Amino acid sequence: MPRRLHCFALCAFTLAILSASGVSAQSPPQVTLNTGILEGIGVPAPKNEVAFLAVPYAAPPVGNLRWKPPQLPLAWSGTRKAVQFGAACPQLPAGWLPYPAWNEDCLFLNIWTTSLSTKAALPVIVYFHGGSNRAGYSQLHPLGTVLSPMGVVVVTANYRLGPFGFLALPALTAESPHHSSGNYGLLDQIQALKWVRENIAHFGGDPARITVMGQSAGAFDICLLMASPLARGLFHQAIMESGDCSGTLIKDIRTPIPYNEISAAGEADGERLAADLGVMNSPDAIRRLRAIPAETILKTWIHDQKLEFDAIVDGWVIPDQPARIFEEGRQAHVPVLVGSNADEATVFAPGPTTVSDYWKYLREDTGVCAEREFRLWPAASDVEVPGQYLKLQNAIFAYGAWSMARAMYRIRDPAYLYLFTWTGAGKRARLGAFHGEELYFLGDSLPSDWISIDGERRFGETLRRYWTNFAKSGQPGGPGLPEWPVYDSSSNQMMDLGSRIQLEPVSSGLHALQEVMQPILENNGKCSR
Repeated sequence: MPRRLHCFALCAFTLAILSASGVSAQSPPQVTLNTGILEGIGVPAPKNEVAFLAVPYAAPPVGNLRWKPPQLPLAWSGTRKAVQFGAACPQLPAGWLPYPAWNEDCLFLNIWTTSLSTKAALPVIVYFHGGSNRAGYSQLHPLGTVLSPMGVVVVTANYRLGPFGFLALPALTAESPHHSSGNYGLLDQIQALKWVRENIAHFGGDPARITVMGQSAGAFDICLLMASPLARGLFHQAIMESGDCSGTLIKDIRTPIPYNEISAAGEADGERLAADLGVMNSPDAIRRLRAIPAETILKTWIHDQKLEFDAIVDGWVIPDQPARIFEEGRQAHVPVLVGSNADEATVFAPGPTTVSDYWKYLREDTGVCAEREFRLWPAASDVEVPGQYLKLQNAIFAYGAWSMARAMYRIRDPAYLYLFTWTGAGKRARLGAFHGEELYFLGDSLPSDWISIDGERRFGETLRRYWTNFAKSGQPGGPGLPEWPVYDSSSNQMMDLGSRIQLEPVSSGLHALQEVMQPILENNGKCSR
């Protein structure tokens, strides 16, 4: 079942600009950290909000620090102005977002708060963006300016992407004291959380109430952080939108897995890119690779699109298959809010269009288990293939969220399961509740060509209250909101978040999908008959 989290979600891009006209006439806000003085920007009443942008949480990962765990941020002299977003991390163009100005010096985070008092102790949301771990940036969605006035401190962060964030190589493994390589993007996220824990009190935040939140690949990564011993204690709740690692298998650093179109192991993919770059195994291979300009690496990668750089089981950051960690109850013990959208795949790249290509895809996906998969989503003719493929993709996302809820139920930690079903009007009606649509409402940033319908504003307010209530208390409910109970496997219900907000039974089709998935997960990608 494909778990690549292609965030083709948003057809328009809205960025909250804190312009000079919106800055208070009073002195600019400042905080003093161990690394130096930061100067932010303020927004006057009614928001009374402060923002600090492009705050370095790690040293620039350049030169000899390329493909190494993030190092502590460098100190600066004088006052550092934190009034503009920093560069995105290196990435290839993606059709679903504006191509950003990028630089390898990209490990920045942004903070929005309504109080700089260390006594405020406001709950904190740390958001990691989506983009398949190959695209995206911290300012992608204007969550901070909208959620912060609701009583939380909001942090968004960049992390290394693609081959810069997830390259594994035998030579990199050999130089590591942990005998590991790859997962540098996950290590960036862990370092960002450490920075937040150590510094967020200066921005009015409570280091004992940190919620990690992510969408698509960002949610997938948060699931991985729940499986990683290196992230223990760095967050206290988790919100995962359309991304899960507990119900699938991921690439291994050395062992190929016959599942999910995984064609090679992590180190083998790294060696393939090195060969494409003209650097073969040699004593100075790593030095030579670190000297190659980032632009050259990206241009070389774009010509070998079969190379997928994503999180892997490396024995250190991710010590075992996440599905096994969750199955055995070894994940972080934190409350989770988790779900998917009813029509995730309507904004994805087109899939197979013929029965022959559909079978080819299924065999690359689950091997001999493809027959079972086909029986659940059969296609008797070519004309039926696109619709069945979409249903399969949508079910995979729902299955992932359901798997997470069940995994938390087994260890008696609360999980709040949802299915987002809001359908827009006009040209977006045909897309249904598409991948990433909920971010429009959470950021109160509907596109300029959006056609409004009755109940829309109230729905957005309800969604934002659920999310911020969860960050405040570990449960989404509150006065005036429809009750949202903890997931229970015996009742097996989820919250339908759409034109009507109500409890609904989990789809019976997910139980059938479970019959396909369980033997695959138990046999490390091999389907047992």
